[in-house]
Amino acid sequence: MKAPFNTILSISLVLFLMSCEEDITPDPTLYKSQYVVEAYLEKSENALPPYLLLTRSIGFYAKIDSVVLKNLFVHGAKITIEYNGNSYALEEICLSQLPEPLRSEVLKGLGINSDSLAIDFCAYADLNGSIPLNVGESYHLKIVVGEDTLSASCYIPLSVNIDSLWFGNLPGKQNDSFAQAFCIIQDNPQYKDFYRYFTAGKGESLVPNFSSVTNDFFFDGQRFKFTLNKAQSPESGFSDTTGYFRRGDTVTIKWCTINEEQFDFWNTLEVSRTRQGPFSSYVRIKGNIDNALGIFGAQHCQTYRIYVPFK
Repeated sequence: MKAPFNTILSISLVLFLMSCEEDITPDPTLYKSQYVVEAYLEKSENALPPYLLLTRSIGFYAKIDSVVLKNLFVHGAKITIEYNGNSYALEEICLSQLPEPLRSEVLKGLGINSDSLAIDFCAYADLNGSIPLNVGESYHLKIVVGEDTLSASCYIPLSVNIDSLWFGNLPGKQNDSFAQAFCIIQDNPQYKDFYRYFTAGKGESLVPNFSSVTNDFFFDGQRFKFTLNKAQSPESGFSDTTGYFRRGDTVTIKWCTINEEQFDFWNTLEVSRTRQGPFSSYVRIKGNIDNALGIFGAQHCQTYRIYVPFK
């Protein structure tokens, strides 16, 4: 029996494509290291002072160990934040210079597990709290490393708080140990708003959810009810209770209004994490640092501590 024409055509096409395959290995000598900046201004109670992490990028095939990671930190940079005609310098400091319990508090604020930290973590910060953080105002960052100059700008947005926060039963499930969180916010109709949130259970560090940002495209100016999942890092596994809060726990929820540049950065970064495999599309992560990778962002946050009741 003769094979159908479509089958013959399909086999021929596969054989043709196989004959055209060519392994492509990027040439590591063509890679050029870039500066990477992560800097934040946060207006909230108990916020860390304005800080900046300055490192260098490494190639995809580069060897990674504690020595390499330690050498990624850029030391001796001149970093200033300009506001309202004044210039404020950030001082370089490493964790090894901090006494306990301040060291542990800083790591907790950064969401870093001190037990898993194998290198001396260094940053630039406004240690004296001299930079005034005012809503609606713009701030300009300038970084000078040798002959290189990096710059960026951001503004501190108006806060949109959570009006109501409560817990209910899991949807369609009988489970006495976990609860679903519900929230209501009143979005500001005068502005284009962007949001990011963090959560923590008792004794846990605040972490952002693997999908932690949203904008008000679908609820601009509305009183909006939504479910809020317990934050789950990308490295954590998933189960039937992922995203739910344990009953009897006292949880912390940090709700932030962020500027648009920070939303674009985290949105593209979080989307890129879900694009895995050889057939996924490439996502270019957006930043706002001139002549470098990364983000200079601002956020206005409120922190809520609430008990998750039993039924």
